[in-house]
Amino acid sequence: MPYVRDTLAIQDANIVFGEGCRISPDAWLGAGTQIADHVRIDADVVIGENNVISHGAVIKSGTRIGDRNQIGEYCILGGTPLIARPTQKPGQLQIGHDNVIREFATFQVGTGPSDVTHFGSYNYIMPNVQIGHDSQVGSHITMTNQTALCGHVTVEDKVVLGLGVHIHQHCRIGTLAMVGASAYVSQDIVPFTLVDGRTGNVVSLNKIGLSRHQIPAATISQLKQAFRVIFREGLSREAIYDRLQGVDVPQVQQMLAFLKASRRGYEKARRSSSASKATAAEGLIELTIYRGDAA
Repeated sequence: MPYVRDTLAIQDANIVFGEGCRISPDAWLGAGTQIADHVRIDADVVIGENNVISHGAVIKSGTRIGDRNQIGEYCILGGTPLIARPTQKPGQLQIGHDNVIREFATFQVGTGPSDVTHFGSYNYIMPNVQIGHDSQVGSHITMTNQTALCGHVTVEDKVVLGLGVHIHQHCRIGTLAMVGASAYVSQDIVPFTLVDGRTGNVVSLNKIGLSRHQIPAATISQLKQAFRVIFREGLSREAIYDRLQGVDVPQVQQMLAFLKASRRGYEKARRSSSASKATAAEGLIELTIYRGDAA
C-alpha cells in the first residue's frame, strides 16, 4: 500500500505523526514517512515513501514529492509564484528522490495550470534557498545558503552555487559549472566553467569539479582549448561555432550546443591581470591629468 489517506491505513503503513499536524484528507502519504510536529500538508499533495518532514514545514497544493527526501524545519514547498498577478490556479512543483532540503527553503509551483517547477534528485540544498516558479533544476546539485533562483531558471546537473548567489530570470547554468559566493548572474553560465563571485565573470574551467567527476585528462585538455576559443580569442559566435563544430568530444559539443541555445547571452571571461593593471594605470594617469588641470 504505497499511499494512504485514512487513519487505519496510516497505522498499517507505519507513518509517524508529531503533535499539532494539519494534514488534509485529500493528501496522499507514502509508507514509512515521518512527519514532525506542526507540519501542514494541504490537499492535492502526493508524498512518496520514507520521507522525513521536519517541524513546521508547509507543503502546499500541487506539490509532488518522490521517495527518501529530507525536508528541513519551516520549509515551504509549493508556494504561490512571486509574480504581480498570480493565476487563480497555478501549476505544480515536482521533486525527485533522495534530496536534502534544509530549513527555511522555499520552492514555488509553476505559474499556470499546466506549468511545472521541476526539481531533480540527489540535491543538497542549504538553508534559506529559493527555487522560483517554473525553474528547472537537475540532479546532484549543491546550493549554498541564501541562493535565489528568480523564476524560469534552468540549473543543469552537478552544479555548485556558492553563498548568496542570485540568478536572474530565464538564465541557464550549465552542467558542472561552479558559481562563487555573492555572484549576481544575469546571463547564461557555460558548462564546466568557474565563475568569480565578486565580478560575476568566468575565470577558468571548473578544474576541481572536472577532477572530482573523473573526467579524463584528454577530455579536460580539449575543454581547455575550447575555453580559449570561447573566452580568450575575442571571436564572434559564428566564428566560435566554426572552430568547435568539428571537435569530436561530447563535452565540447555540449558547450557548443549550450551556446547556440542561449537567448540572454553568456557571461564573459574576467580580464587578465595584465589587462586589469593596464586599465588601472590608465585610470591613474587620467586622474593625475585631471588634478593637474584643476590646479
